[in-house]
Amino acid sequence: MVLGAGGERARAGGTVSFRSGLWRDWFEAVLFGEGMSQERAVPVSAVPLEELSSWPEELCRRELPSVLPRLLSLSQHSDSWIEHIQILKIIVEMFLPHMNHLTLEQTFFSQVLPKTVKLFDDMMYELTSQARELSSQNLEIQTTLKNILQTMVQLLGALTGCVQHVCATQESIILENIQSLPSSVLHIIKSTFVHCKNSESVYSGRLHLVSDHLQALFKEAYSLQKQLMELLDTVCMDPLVDENDDILNMVIVIHSLLDICSVISSMDHAFHANTWKFIIKQSLKHQSIIKSQLKHKDIITSLCEDILFSFHSCLQLAEQMSQSDAQQVSSKPLRYQDFQSTPRGNSRCFPSDTGSTYQSATHISAFRAGGFGQ
Repeated sequence: MVLGAGGERARAGGTVSFRSGLWRDWFEAVLFGEGMSQERAVPVSAVPLEELSSWPEELCRRELPSVLPRLLSLSQHSDSWIEHIQILKIIVEMFLPHMNHLTLEQTFFSQVLPKTVKLFDDMMYELTSQARELSSQNLEIQTTLKNILQTMVQLLGALTGCVQHVCATQESIILENIQSLPSSVLHIIKSTFVHCKNSESVYSGRLHLVSDHLQALFKEAYSLQKQLMELLDTVCMDPLVDENDDILNMVIVIHSLLDICSVISSMDHAFHANTWKFIIKQSLKHQSIIKSQLKHKDIITSLCEDILFSFHSCLQLAEQMSQSDAQQVSSKPLRYQDFQSTPRGNSRCFPSDTGSTYQSATHISAFRAGGFGQ
């Protein structure tokens, strides 16, 4: 089965063949400079991409101005999922620590992330299309789907590295300096959660054949969103400065998280509640700047719908418990603690944590107390 625009099977963790002239020219120039002896030179085609991962820190710092443009060019011209992710990981792990954090948007994020999003969308399309053919007898399709899912996990892991680096190196963040990062990450997170939510129908009742890999993808997206919310919590916006781009970017972030809330409401109740808490917190934190541009009606409507869904979940849980008690001929009364656990979500792969209708009600109170929705 041929996958991807580059005509390459998704082989997670595989090495890349250096057949392009770009690779040969680059490695000859960087790894085997003119001053090196012939004895040390080996066939360039035998040099794996991982060679860069063994470079010492000082060499990465010194060669950054010459290596980074070539890596970015290779990333732009590559239609191979594996190659793009390997280049992304090398940039993040080896060269990102040496970049000027004030110019990350221009020198890195805006150059790489749009292509990263496109390749992820291509992988998701391929995954969804191939999933219809999944069966216990078709081992080739099973392997293909698992490899695509593993490749997605690697991509999400590389993005997590980007977010963690920004969090670790900057105490306060100007959104303009990283504006491509939140939008790209949120797009990928939402796409992942939508796929997971619809997994029962997408995989036509054969979800168990790829459940471990799909759960790994869900967990990686879950972790990535938590890291991103931690980063966004450090964003500073001066209420005295009318920076339209920054205002628009923050509004887009909040509305994107609102869309994600509608997806995960039935999947993980604790994560859903925490995402809502973050939306309200950021809305109140930046209210003097973003209040006029937020879609207040959509936010309140979505929150009310989520409260109603949580309430119905509690009623369903109570009915299930009552029926179970009746079958066991047990007269044990219901306790308040019993209602803190909600039923599992639509997919068997994704565990639902505890949730509370009361939490959602307090979110509305906080939102209205801040002057929103009035």
